[in-house]
Order: sequence, then C-alpha cells, then structure tokens
Amino acid sequence: MTKRRIKFLILAAMMFVAIGLGVQYAQQALFSSPAKTTVLSEGEGVSDPEENEEPGESSSSQKVEEFVQVTDNTEANEKTEEADEMELAAPSTLSIPSIDVEADLEGVGVLDNGQMGVPDSAEGVGWFEPGVTPGEQGNAVMAGHVDSKSGPAVFFDLEDMKAGDDVNVTNEDGQELTFTVTKVVSYPRQDAPIENIFGASDGRHLQLITCTGTFNQEQGTHDERLVVYTELTEESEEALMNDGDEASEPPPSPDNVSLQGSLVKWHAVRDEDIAGYRVYRQEEGGDDFTRVASVDAHERKSYTETEEGAFTYHVTAVDTEGVESKPSEDVSVEE
Repeated sequence: MTKRRIKFLILAAMMFVAIGLGVQYAQQALFSSPAKTTVLSEGEGVSDPEENEEPGESSSSQKVEEFVQVTDNTEANEKTEEADEMELAAPSTLSIPSIDVEADLEGVGVLDNGQMGVPDSAEGVGWFEPGVTPGEQGNAVMAGHVDSKSGPAVFFDLEDMKAGDDVNVTNEDGQELTFTVTKVVSYPRQDAPIENIFGASDGRHLQLITCTGTFNQEQGTHDERLVVYTELTEESEEALMNDGDEASEPPPSPDNVSLQGSLVKWHAVRDEDIAGYRVYRQEEGGDDFTRVASVDAHERKSYTETEEGAFTYHVTAVDTEGVESKPSEDVSVEE
C-alpha cells in the first residue's frame, strides 16, 4: 500500500468519525464504543460492496479486439484504458424517495486543523470531494447529520432504508444517476471497515453515512455509525457509457476506395489512433450492408471477394476507443 493511499484512508477515517457528531459537536475527539455491528437490511443476489474487488478489465476495452495486432500495442492499450473511465461532473443534489430526502450537496474535504469537513447545516449533505465522484469507478461517499440541537436532521430516517431502495444523484451537467441499496449496516463508531467504505472498488458505488445508536452526552457523539451501501444501476451505467461514446469524435472515413476485379482497396487514414478498418458488403437489390471483413491498421488496406455476385462495398475506420467512422463512398462490381 502506497504512502498516498495510507494518507487517504487516514483522512477518510477522520471524516467517518466527524460526520457521526451533531453539528455542535463536529470537532470534538471521540473514543471507543461497546456497540456491535448490525446488518439492518441486505439484498439477495446482489454484489457485496464490502468484498474488495480486484481491478479487472473493463468490457469497453474489448471493443477493438477484432484488430489483434492493436491489442499487442502497448501505447494503443494505454490510450484505450484512459478513455474507458470518463471524468464526471460534481454531484449537486441528492434524492432518496423512500425516506423523503431532497438535499443540496456540498463538497467537503480536509479542514485547516487537519480534520475532515462536515456539512455546514443539519439539512445539508456532504460529498467527500477528495474521493470518487458518484458514477465513476470506486466508492463515492456522502455524509449527513442525524440530528442537531433543534431536532431531526437530513439523515434522521436513514436507518429505515431497505435493500432495493433507490438513491438518485443529479450532477452539475444535469445527469441523473440512480443507485440501488444493497446493504444497510450499523457499526461501532471506531470499528467501521474504512477500506470497504472509502477504498478502491471495481464497481461504481455510493455509500451514505451518518450516526446512530445511543447519544453519549459525555463524549458528545452517538455510539454507532450507519452505512448504507449502494451500487449504480445497470440502466444508469449504460447511459453513462452511451454519453461517453457520443462525446467521442469519430475518425475520418477512408478515402480512395476502389475496385480492381474482386479486390477492394483503400488508402490508410492518417491518424495514429486508428485500430483498423471494417469492410461492408451489400447484396444486389438489397437494402442493408453486412460486415464481411475486419482489417488491422498494420495490414494491407484491401479485401478480396471470394463469392460470386454483384456487390456494393464501403469501408469504415475504427479508432482505439472503438469509435467507428462514417462509411466511405460506395463502390460496386458486377459479375
């Protein structure tokens, strides 16, 4: 574990301690608690965010696997991996329909005194800004108070959430992301699994945390910390991936496509990010084009027809992100 990683987890632990306090006690020191870990709700057949996932290969990295020579090119692989994970806008609002929570979000981090920041008001929710942005790979974290001097606060009913409940986050770009609750757990305030809450994850999770249990007047805090584990829904993740694809500019189309007997030829696209080309064929009298060949960027820019018939062809270019160009001009050959 790197020094940077250790420092991050220490700061995360400080934040976890701080958010459990009422607004008026947020900067006081805490001590150990006799409380026990309690699972309040857990879904069936869902991934467990407490099980740290080993980094895996994103499905989007398979987009250009048809061009086998490119997958052996280190530089091309690095560019693809960088493109797989987009940077999302900061979250702005939080909505939890099952407990009637509608709240504005504020970024919180490290205070001048070295402690972690907490929401400014009893009705505010803090997003741990040094960590993960909701929707990105990893564990994003939000914290809110359970009560204040004047009464219940924004996360007063958080312990009533159940596995399967929805949590909606809207970011500054207007994207709405939906997360589904997988587990609700109450931990002794000093014994929470910080690595599982704030640490790395192969999935896209959002953890909501607050305090719960008995309030200790002497120590100025509750005995327990409540964590609601959630994961991004498949629908929201698919929408994010589609947005990322739409944001990528397609490469130029191949030009100088020609026919010499049964040989289709074209010129290479002068772009270092080109992974390869796809050749499409249309039957005589048909409406649709069908892909008949994939040609790696390092191979000859040609395709030889092996079937008899009158066909029309066009060619597209595909970059290392899997983005395909518009078709070239059509060319035809007759029997």
